[in-house]
Order: sequence, then C-alpha cells, then structure tokens
Amino acid sequence: MLAPLLGLCGLPTRASWGYLSVQSSRGQRFCMHTNRGIITQLLHLIDSTQHIQQYLGQFHPSQGESLAVIALGPDSLSPPRTAVREQLEQLADSLAFLRRVGLFPVVVHGELDLDLPSISRVEGPNDQPNRLCRIRTTNYQLSALLEQQDVETRPISSGIFTAVSESDGTMSYHQGHVTDIATQGIKSAIHNGYIPVVAALGTSSAESRTYALDPHDAVAQLARVLQPLRSIFLVRDASPSSLSALIATSPAMHDLARELRPRASIMLGEATALRSTIFPDPALWTVLRNPPIVQSATSLQDFPSREALRTALQRHVISNGAIDIDALLTQLETRDFIAYFDHDPISSAPEQTVNNLALVFTQASFPWQFAPSLPSGDAAAYAPRSMATSVEQDSIIGNISELALFSIFHLDWHNGVAERFWDRIREDHVSLWGSLAETDPNLSWWLTRSSGRIKRQLEGKIYMWYGPVT
Repeated sequence: MLAPLLGLCGLPTRASWGYLSVQSSRGQRFCMHTNRGIITQLLHLIDSTQHIQQYLGQFHPSQGESLAVIALGPDSLSPPRTAVREQLEQLADSLAFLRRVGLFPVVVHGELDLDLPSISRVEGPNDQPNRLCRIRTTNYQLSALLEQQDVETRPISSGIFTAVSESDGTMSYHQGHVTDIATQGIKSAIHNGYIPVVAALGTSSAESRTYALDPHDAVAQLARVLQPLRSIFLVRDASPSSLSALIATSPAMHDLARELRPRASIMLGEATALRSTIFPDPALWTVLRNPPIVQSATSLQDFPSREALRTALQRHVISNGAIDIDALLTQLETRDFIAYFDHDPISSAPEQTVNNLALVFTQASFPWQFAPSLPSGDAAAYAPRSMATSVEQDSIIGNISELALFSIFHLDWHNGVAERFWDRIREDHVSLWGSLAETDPNLSWWLTRSSGRIKRQLEGKIYMWYGPVT
C-alpha cells in the first residue's frame, strides 16, 4: 500500500533504492535522511486507508500538478518581531514538505516586517518607495530560505500583476488593485520544478508606477486564473470558530468559491499547520468549498465514462475489501439502481472525474430474517425501544431500497458534502437499509441518522435502516 504512495512523493521504493549506490556516501546520507523525514511526516498525517486513497486520487501524476496558492501577509506570522525569521524558517520547511509530497505551492507575499535595519522606515506616503523595497527584499529572503531546504525556487518580484491605484489621496500608502494577471512566469517556474515566490506588487504601465497589493486579494485573483486545488490564506492566532464566522460574513470568499473548480478548497488557518493542508484537519483549518452538484445515474451510460466509475469504485475497495468491482459492475447492468455522484468536468485525467459516489439498489431486502431465536446480545444493544416489537416478531424487513455504497472523501465528511448526498438520497427513497463494520470511522454519523439498527455479532456488522420498514 505504501509503495505507490512513496512513488508519488518522488521517494525511492524498495525497487529503486539502487540508484543511491552511484552517489557519494555524503549524498547517500543526505538523501536517505531527507526521504526518511518526509516519509515520517507524511505517515503522521495519515490515519486511515481512506486517507491513502484520497492522497493517491488527488495527487496522482495523471492529475497534473496539484497547486496550492498561499497568501502570506503581515498578519500571517505571530509576534514578536524577533521570532519572524524563525517562523519563516519553519514556513520554508513546510513549503518544502508540500512540494515533495505533491502539493505544489505558489507563494504570494507582502511586507513581512523583517528586521531590515538597512532600509529606513518612516510614516506616511513618503515611505512608499521603502515599502516597495522591503517587499522586494522579502521576496529574495524567502526564496533563499527555501533554497536552504534544498528546494529550488524562482523569486518573482514583477511581471505578474497589473494594477491601478485604489488610493483616494487620503491613504497613508498607495495601495493597488489587481486589474490583470500574466501567469507565464509562474507557469514556467512550475514547469521547471521551481516554487514561484511572488511579491504582491502590481505595475501600471499607463501611470509608470508600482503599487503594493493586499496579498489576500492578490491570491484570490490569482486563484481564479490558476484554479488551484487549495487557496490558502495564512492568519495568526485565529480560532476555527472565529474564522468560520469571518467566512460566513465574507461575500468575497463565497464569490471566490463559486468561481473555483469542483473539489477546490479555500482554507484559513495558521502557518504552523501548513503541512496538514494535505489532509485538512477541521480543528486547525476553516474550509470553504463550492457545494458540489449531486448528479444521479440510472444506467452505466449516465456516468461520464465507465472507467471513471471503475476508478471511483476502486477508491472504496481499499476500505471495504468485500466489494468485488467486476461483480458490482455486472449487477449494475442487470439490476435497477440509482447512483449519486459529483464530478470534476475539467480534470486533466478523464478517469478521475467522478469524486464522491453513492449507490442505491431500488429493489432489495434484508439478507436475513428476524426470528425469536435471535440472540438478545445480537440485537438489543442497538435496536431502539420503538423498534423492539418488530425485532421480536418472525418477520422480514423487505421491499426497501438498499444503500449499497456511500463513498465520500475524508474531508467531505466534515464540510457538509456527505450531508448533501444523504439529503439527496432521502429525497428519492422513503425507506433505506444498509450495513457497515463496527469499526467504521463514520459509525457515529450514521447512528444519528438511522431509524433503527441491529448488530450482527458474528459478522462484525451493524445493519441500519431509515424510514418505515415493516
């Protein structure tokens, strides 16, 4: 399982360790130490086979570069000022980690209040030239820190943003507003494997001036053009609850989410948690996504492609080895079903277009019969009082739809996508039943949504139903 994961990270698997023999002993020690550190950090973020499948699905080479556009402004690092350099070193280490595991960062920064005694600081509009100089100096300093982490960078201090003044003549500094973006420099850096470090500076050829830009606004505009997987806004000392309130009241954030590709995420959090953007932790990050459109299919021809369906099913097989994909596809050719899915129509890999997937067989019944001889420990622990009568009767729960598959990405269990799928399924089905293992990480989520449940001790499964089933 880990071999393909390591291969995607650009790390040597057992079959490829031989290449080290042609390097110097010093080079061997450095490479092995670096790879071991990356592997260790990545494994610390993975807590389930679903995480592995999510990683393989999102960061597969066939998907092209998975980009993360990151806003780094004066409010991104924690005070005191004397610790800024240490924080930047930690930030550089996190950026190097993301680059090596497949999430390619594009950094857009403003003034970071570095200790720059050689550049004077005065109050008022007269400080504008010095402010621009400080931003350019930060551009090269941040690039140098990344180079020290053995990650090649390309500092870009001009040529990306075209801007006009948004000053009304009363502002202390002449701030600019982005009017156009030229991405050639960024795309060239990415193509050659360099991390673009972009200064939040915009030029106006008409006015022959350079303006400082708000890094957050610059990243929002750049994300609309690059369509990254992650748009990350680094803020300091902010709790997820306060950030959630900020996003809820920010029309600009919701406008950006609507203009991004499906599955793209807008994330707000602290720089110290940057590594975890591979698998965003809801406790550390506030995540906003454009809600996916849940589509339905009643035949194999309704899917984007048969291969896209097979790939989506394969993601689920790892966490549920009981599923035989070929047998399931055969059932879909002969049985009545309704499938629910969301997809990414602009994915560079056609077989990866189906993301989340649920499957309901419309003519199904429980695979066993309730009987008085059923051991009390088997059912009583999970059957609610309201269902006790039916459990004690010699009857069959049947003629209701079977929820045979509910395959949702890990992050989507926490940002409302799973709930959207469930709501859509309930619109079409009055009654449902399904089963899952006792060890399923989402068991509590299902328990709160079921009308009843029965535990089958020998199988290690819990059978649940929703709606009237007698």
